[in-house]
Amino acid sequence: MYHRFEAEVAGGLGPGIDYNGRRDPALIGPLHYEFAGWLGDDIVTTSGFWLVTGELAEALRASDLTGFEFAEVVVTKEAQFDMLPTPRPFPAVWERLVPTGTRDAGADLVLESRVDLLVSDAALALLQSFQITEAFTTSADEPPFQSDIMAAFLQQQRAKGNAV
Repeated sequence: MYHRFEAEVAGGLGPGIDYNGRRDPALIGPLHYEFAGWLGDDIVTTSGFWLVTGELAEALRASDLTGFEFAEVVVTKEAQFDMLPTPRPFPAVWERLVPTGTRDAGADLVLESRVDLLVSDAALALLQSFQITEAFTTSADEPPFQSDIMAAFLQQQRAKGNAV
């Protein structure tokens, strides 16, 4: 069974990256993730990209899980970051987690619709052994959660004739 895994959004795309969501691949070159704040989770996300702490990356490498690789990432903090409290010391090492698996192949990590991370039961169990209190999961067989604000925005875009 697959679970849709929605990680903490602790920041966003940093300056100076070559990113365009309308092309494939959307990102050319290394990811630059700029932390605005951090609530303590070992996996964070933005715009269909995931970062994991060095400890979680090592656990993933040591596991039998499939469907992922690691890629280059530049991590910075916004100016106000150090003025905000964090629940634990900020990790010195972060790695970019790149889902590469497919559901058809039975991989443990799958990217769906360019932004949805699907994880198997085994992958979810490993993630749950780390700090992921800000993340939430739903069954991948159910549609993704959509807030009322997002639903209204998408409806407005469809009314304007924009593809969403």
